Amino acid sequence: MRIIWKEPWLLPIDEMTLEVTICNYCNNKFRDLEFVTSCEFCEIGTIHTECSEKHIIEKHRKELEKKIESYKEKKLHDFQ
Repeated sequence: MRIIWKEPWLLPIDEMTLEVTICNYCNNKFRDLEFVTSCEFCEIGTIHTECSEKHIIEKHRKELEKKIESYKEKKLHDFQ
């Protein structure tokens, strides 16, 4: 099984280096070539990218809104 860490860079991980084989949000097993990430607001562990979006909106809405607000005044780079 190979999964890919979804961040600004792609970090492929195999099941030998990954400590878990199931998503800590939906409890479904990771399949071959899936994107995974973790929550930046808590220690939920490794979860599917889709699950992270649901988790953050459900559990960390205030923190997310605060982070969005803090970035409002920051200018984007030319390539963004």
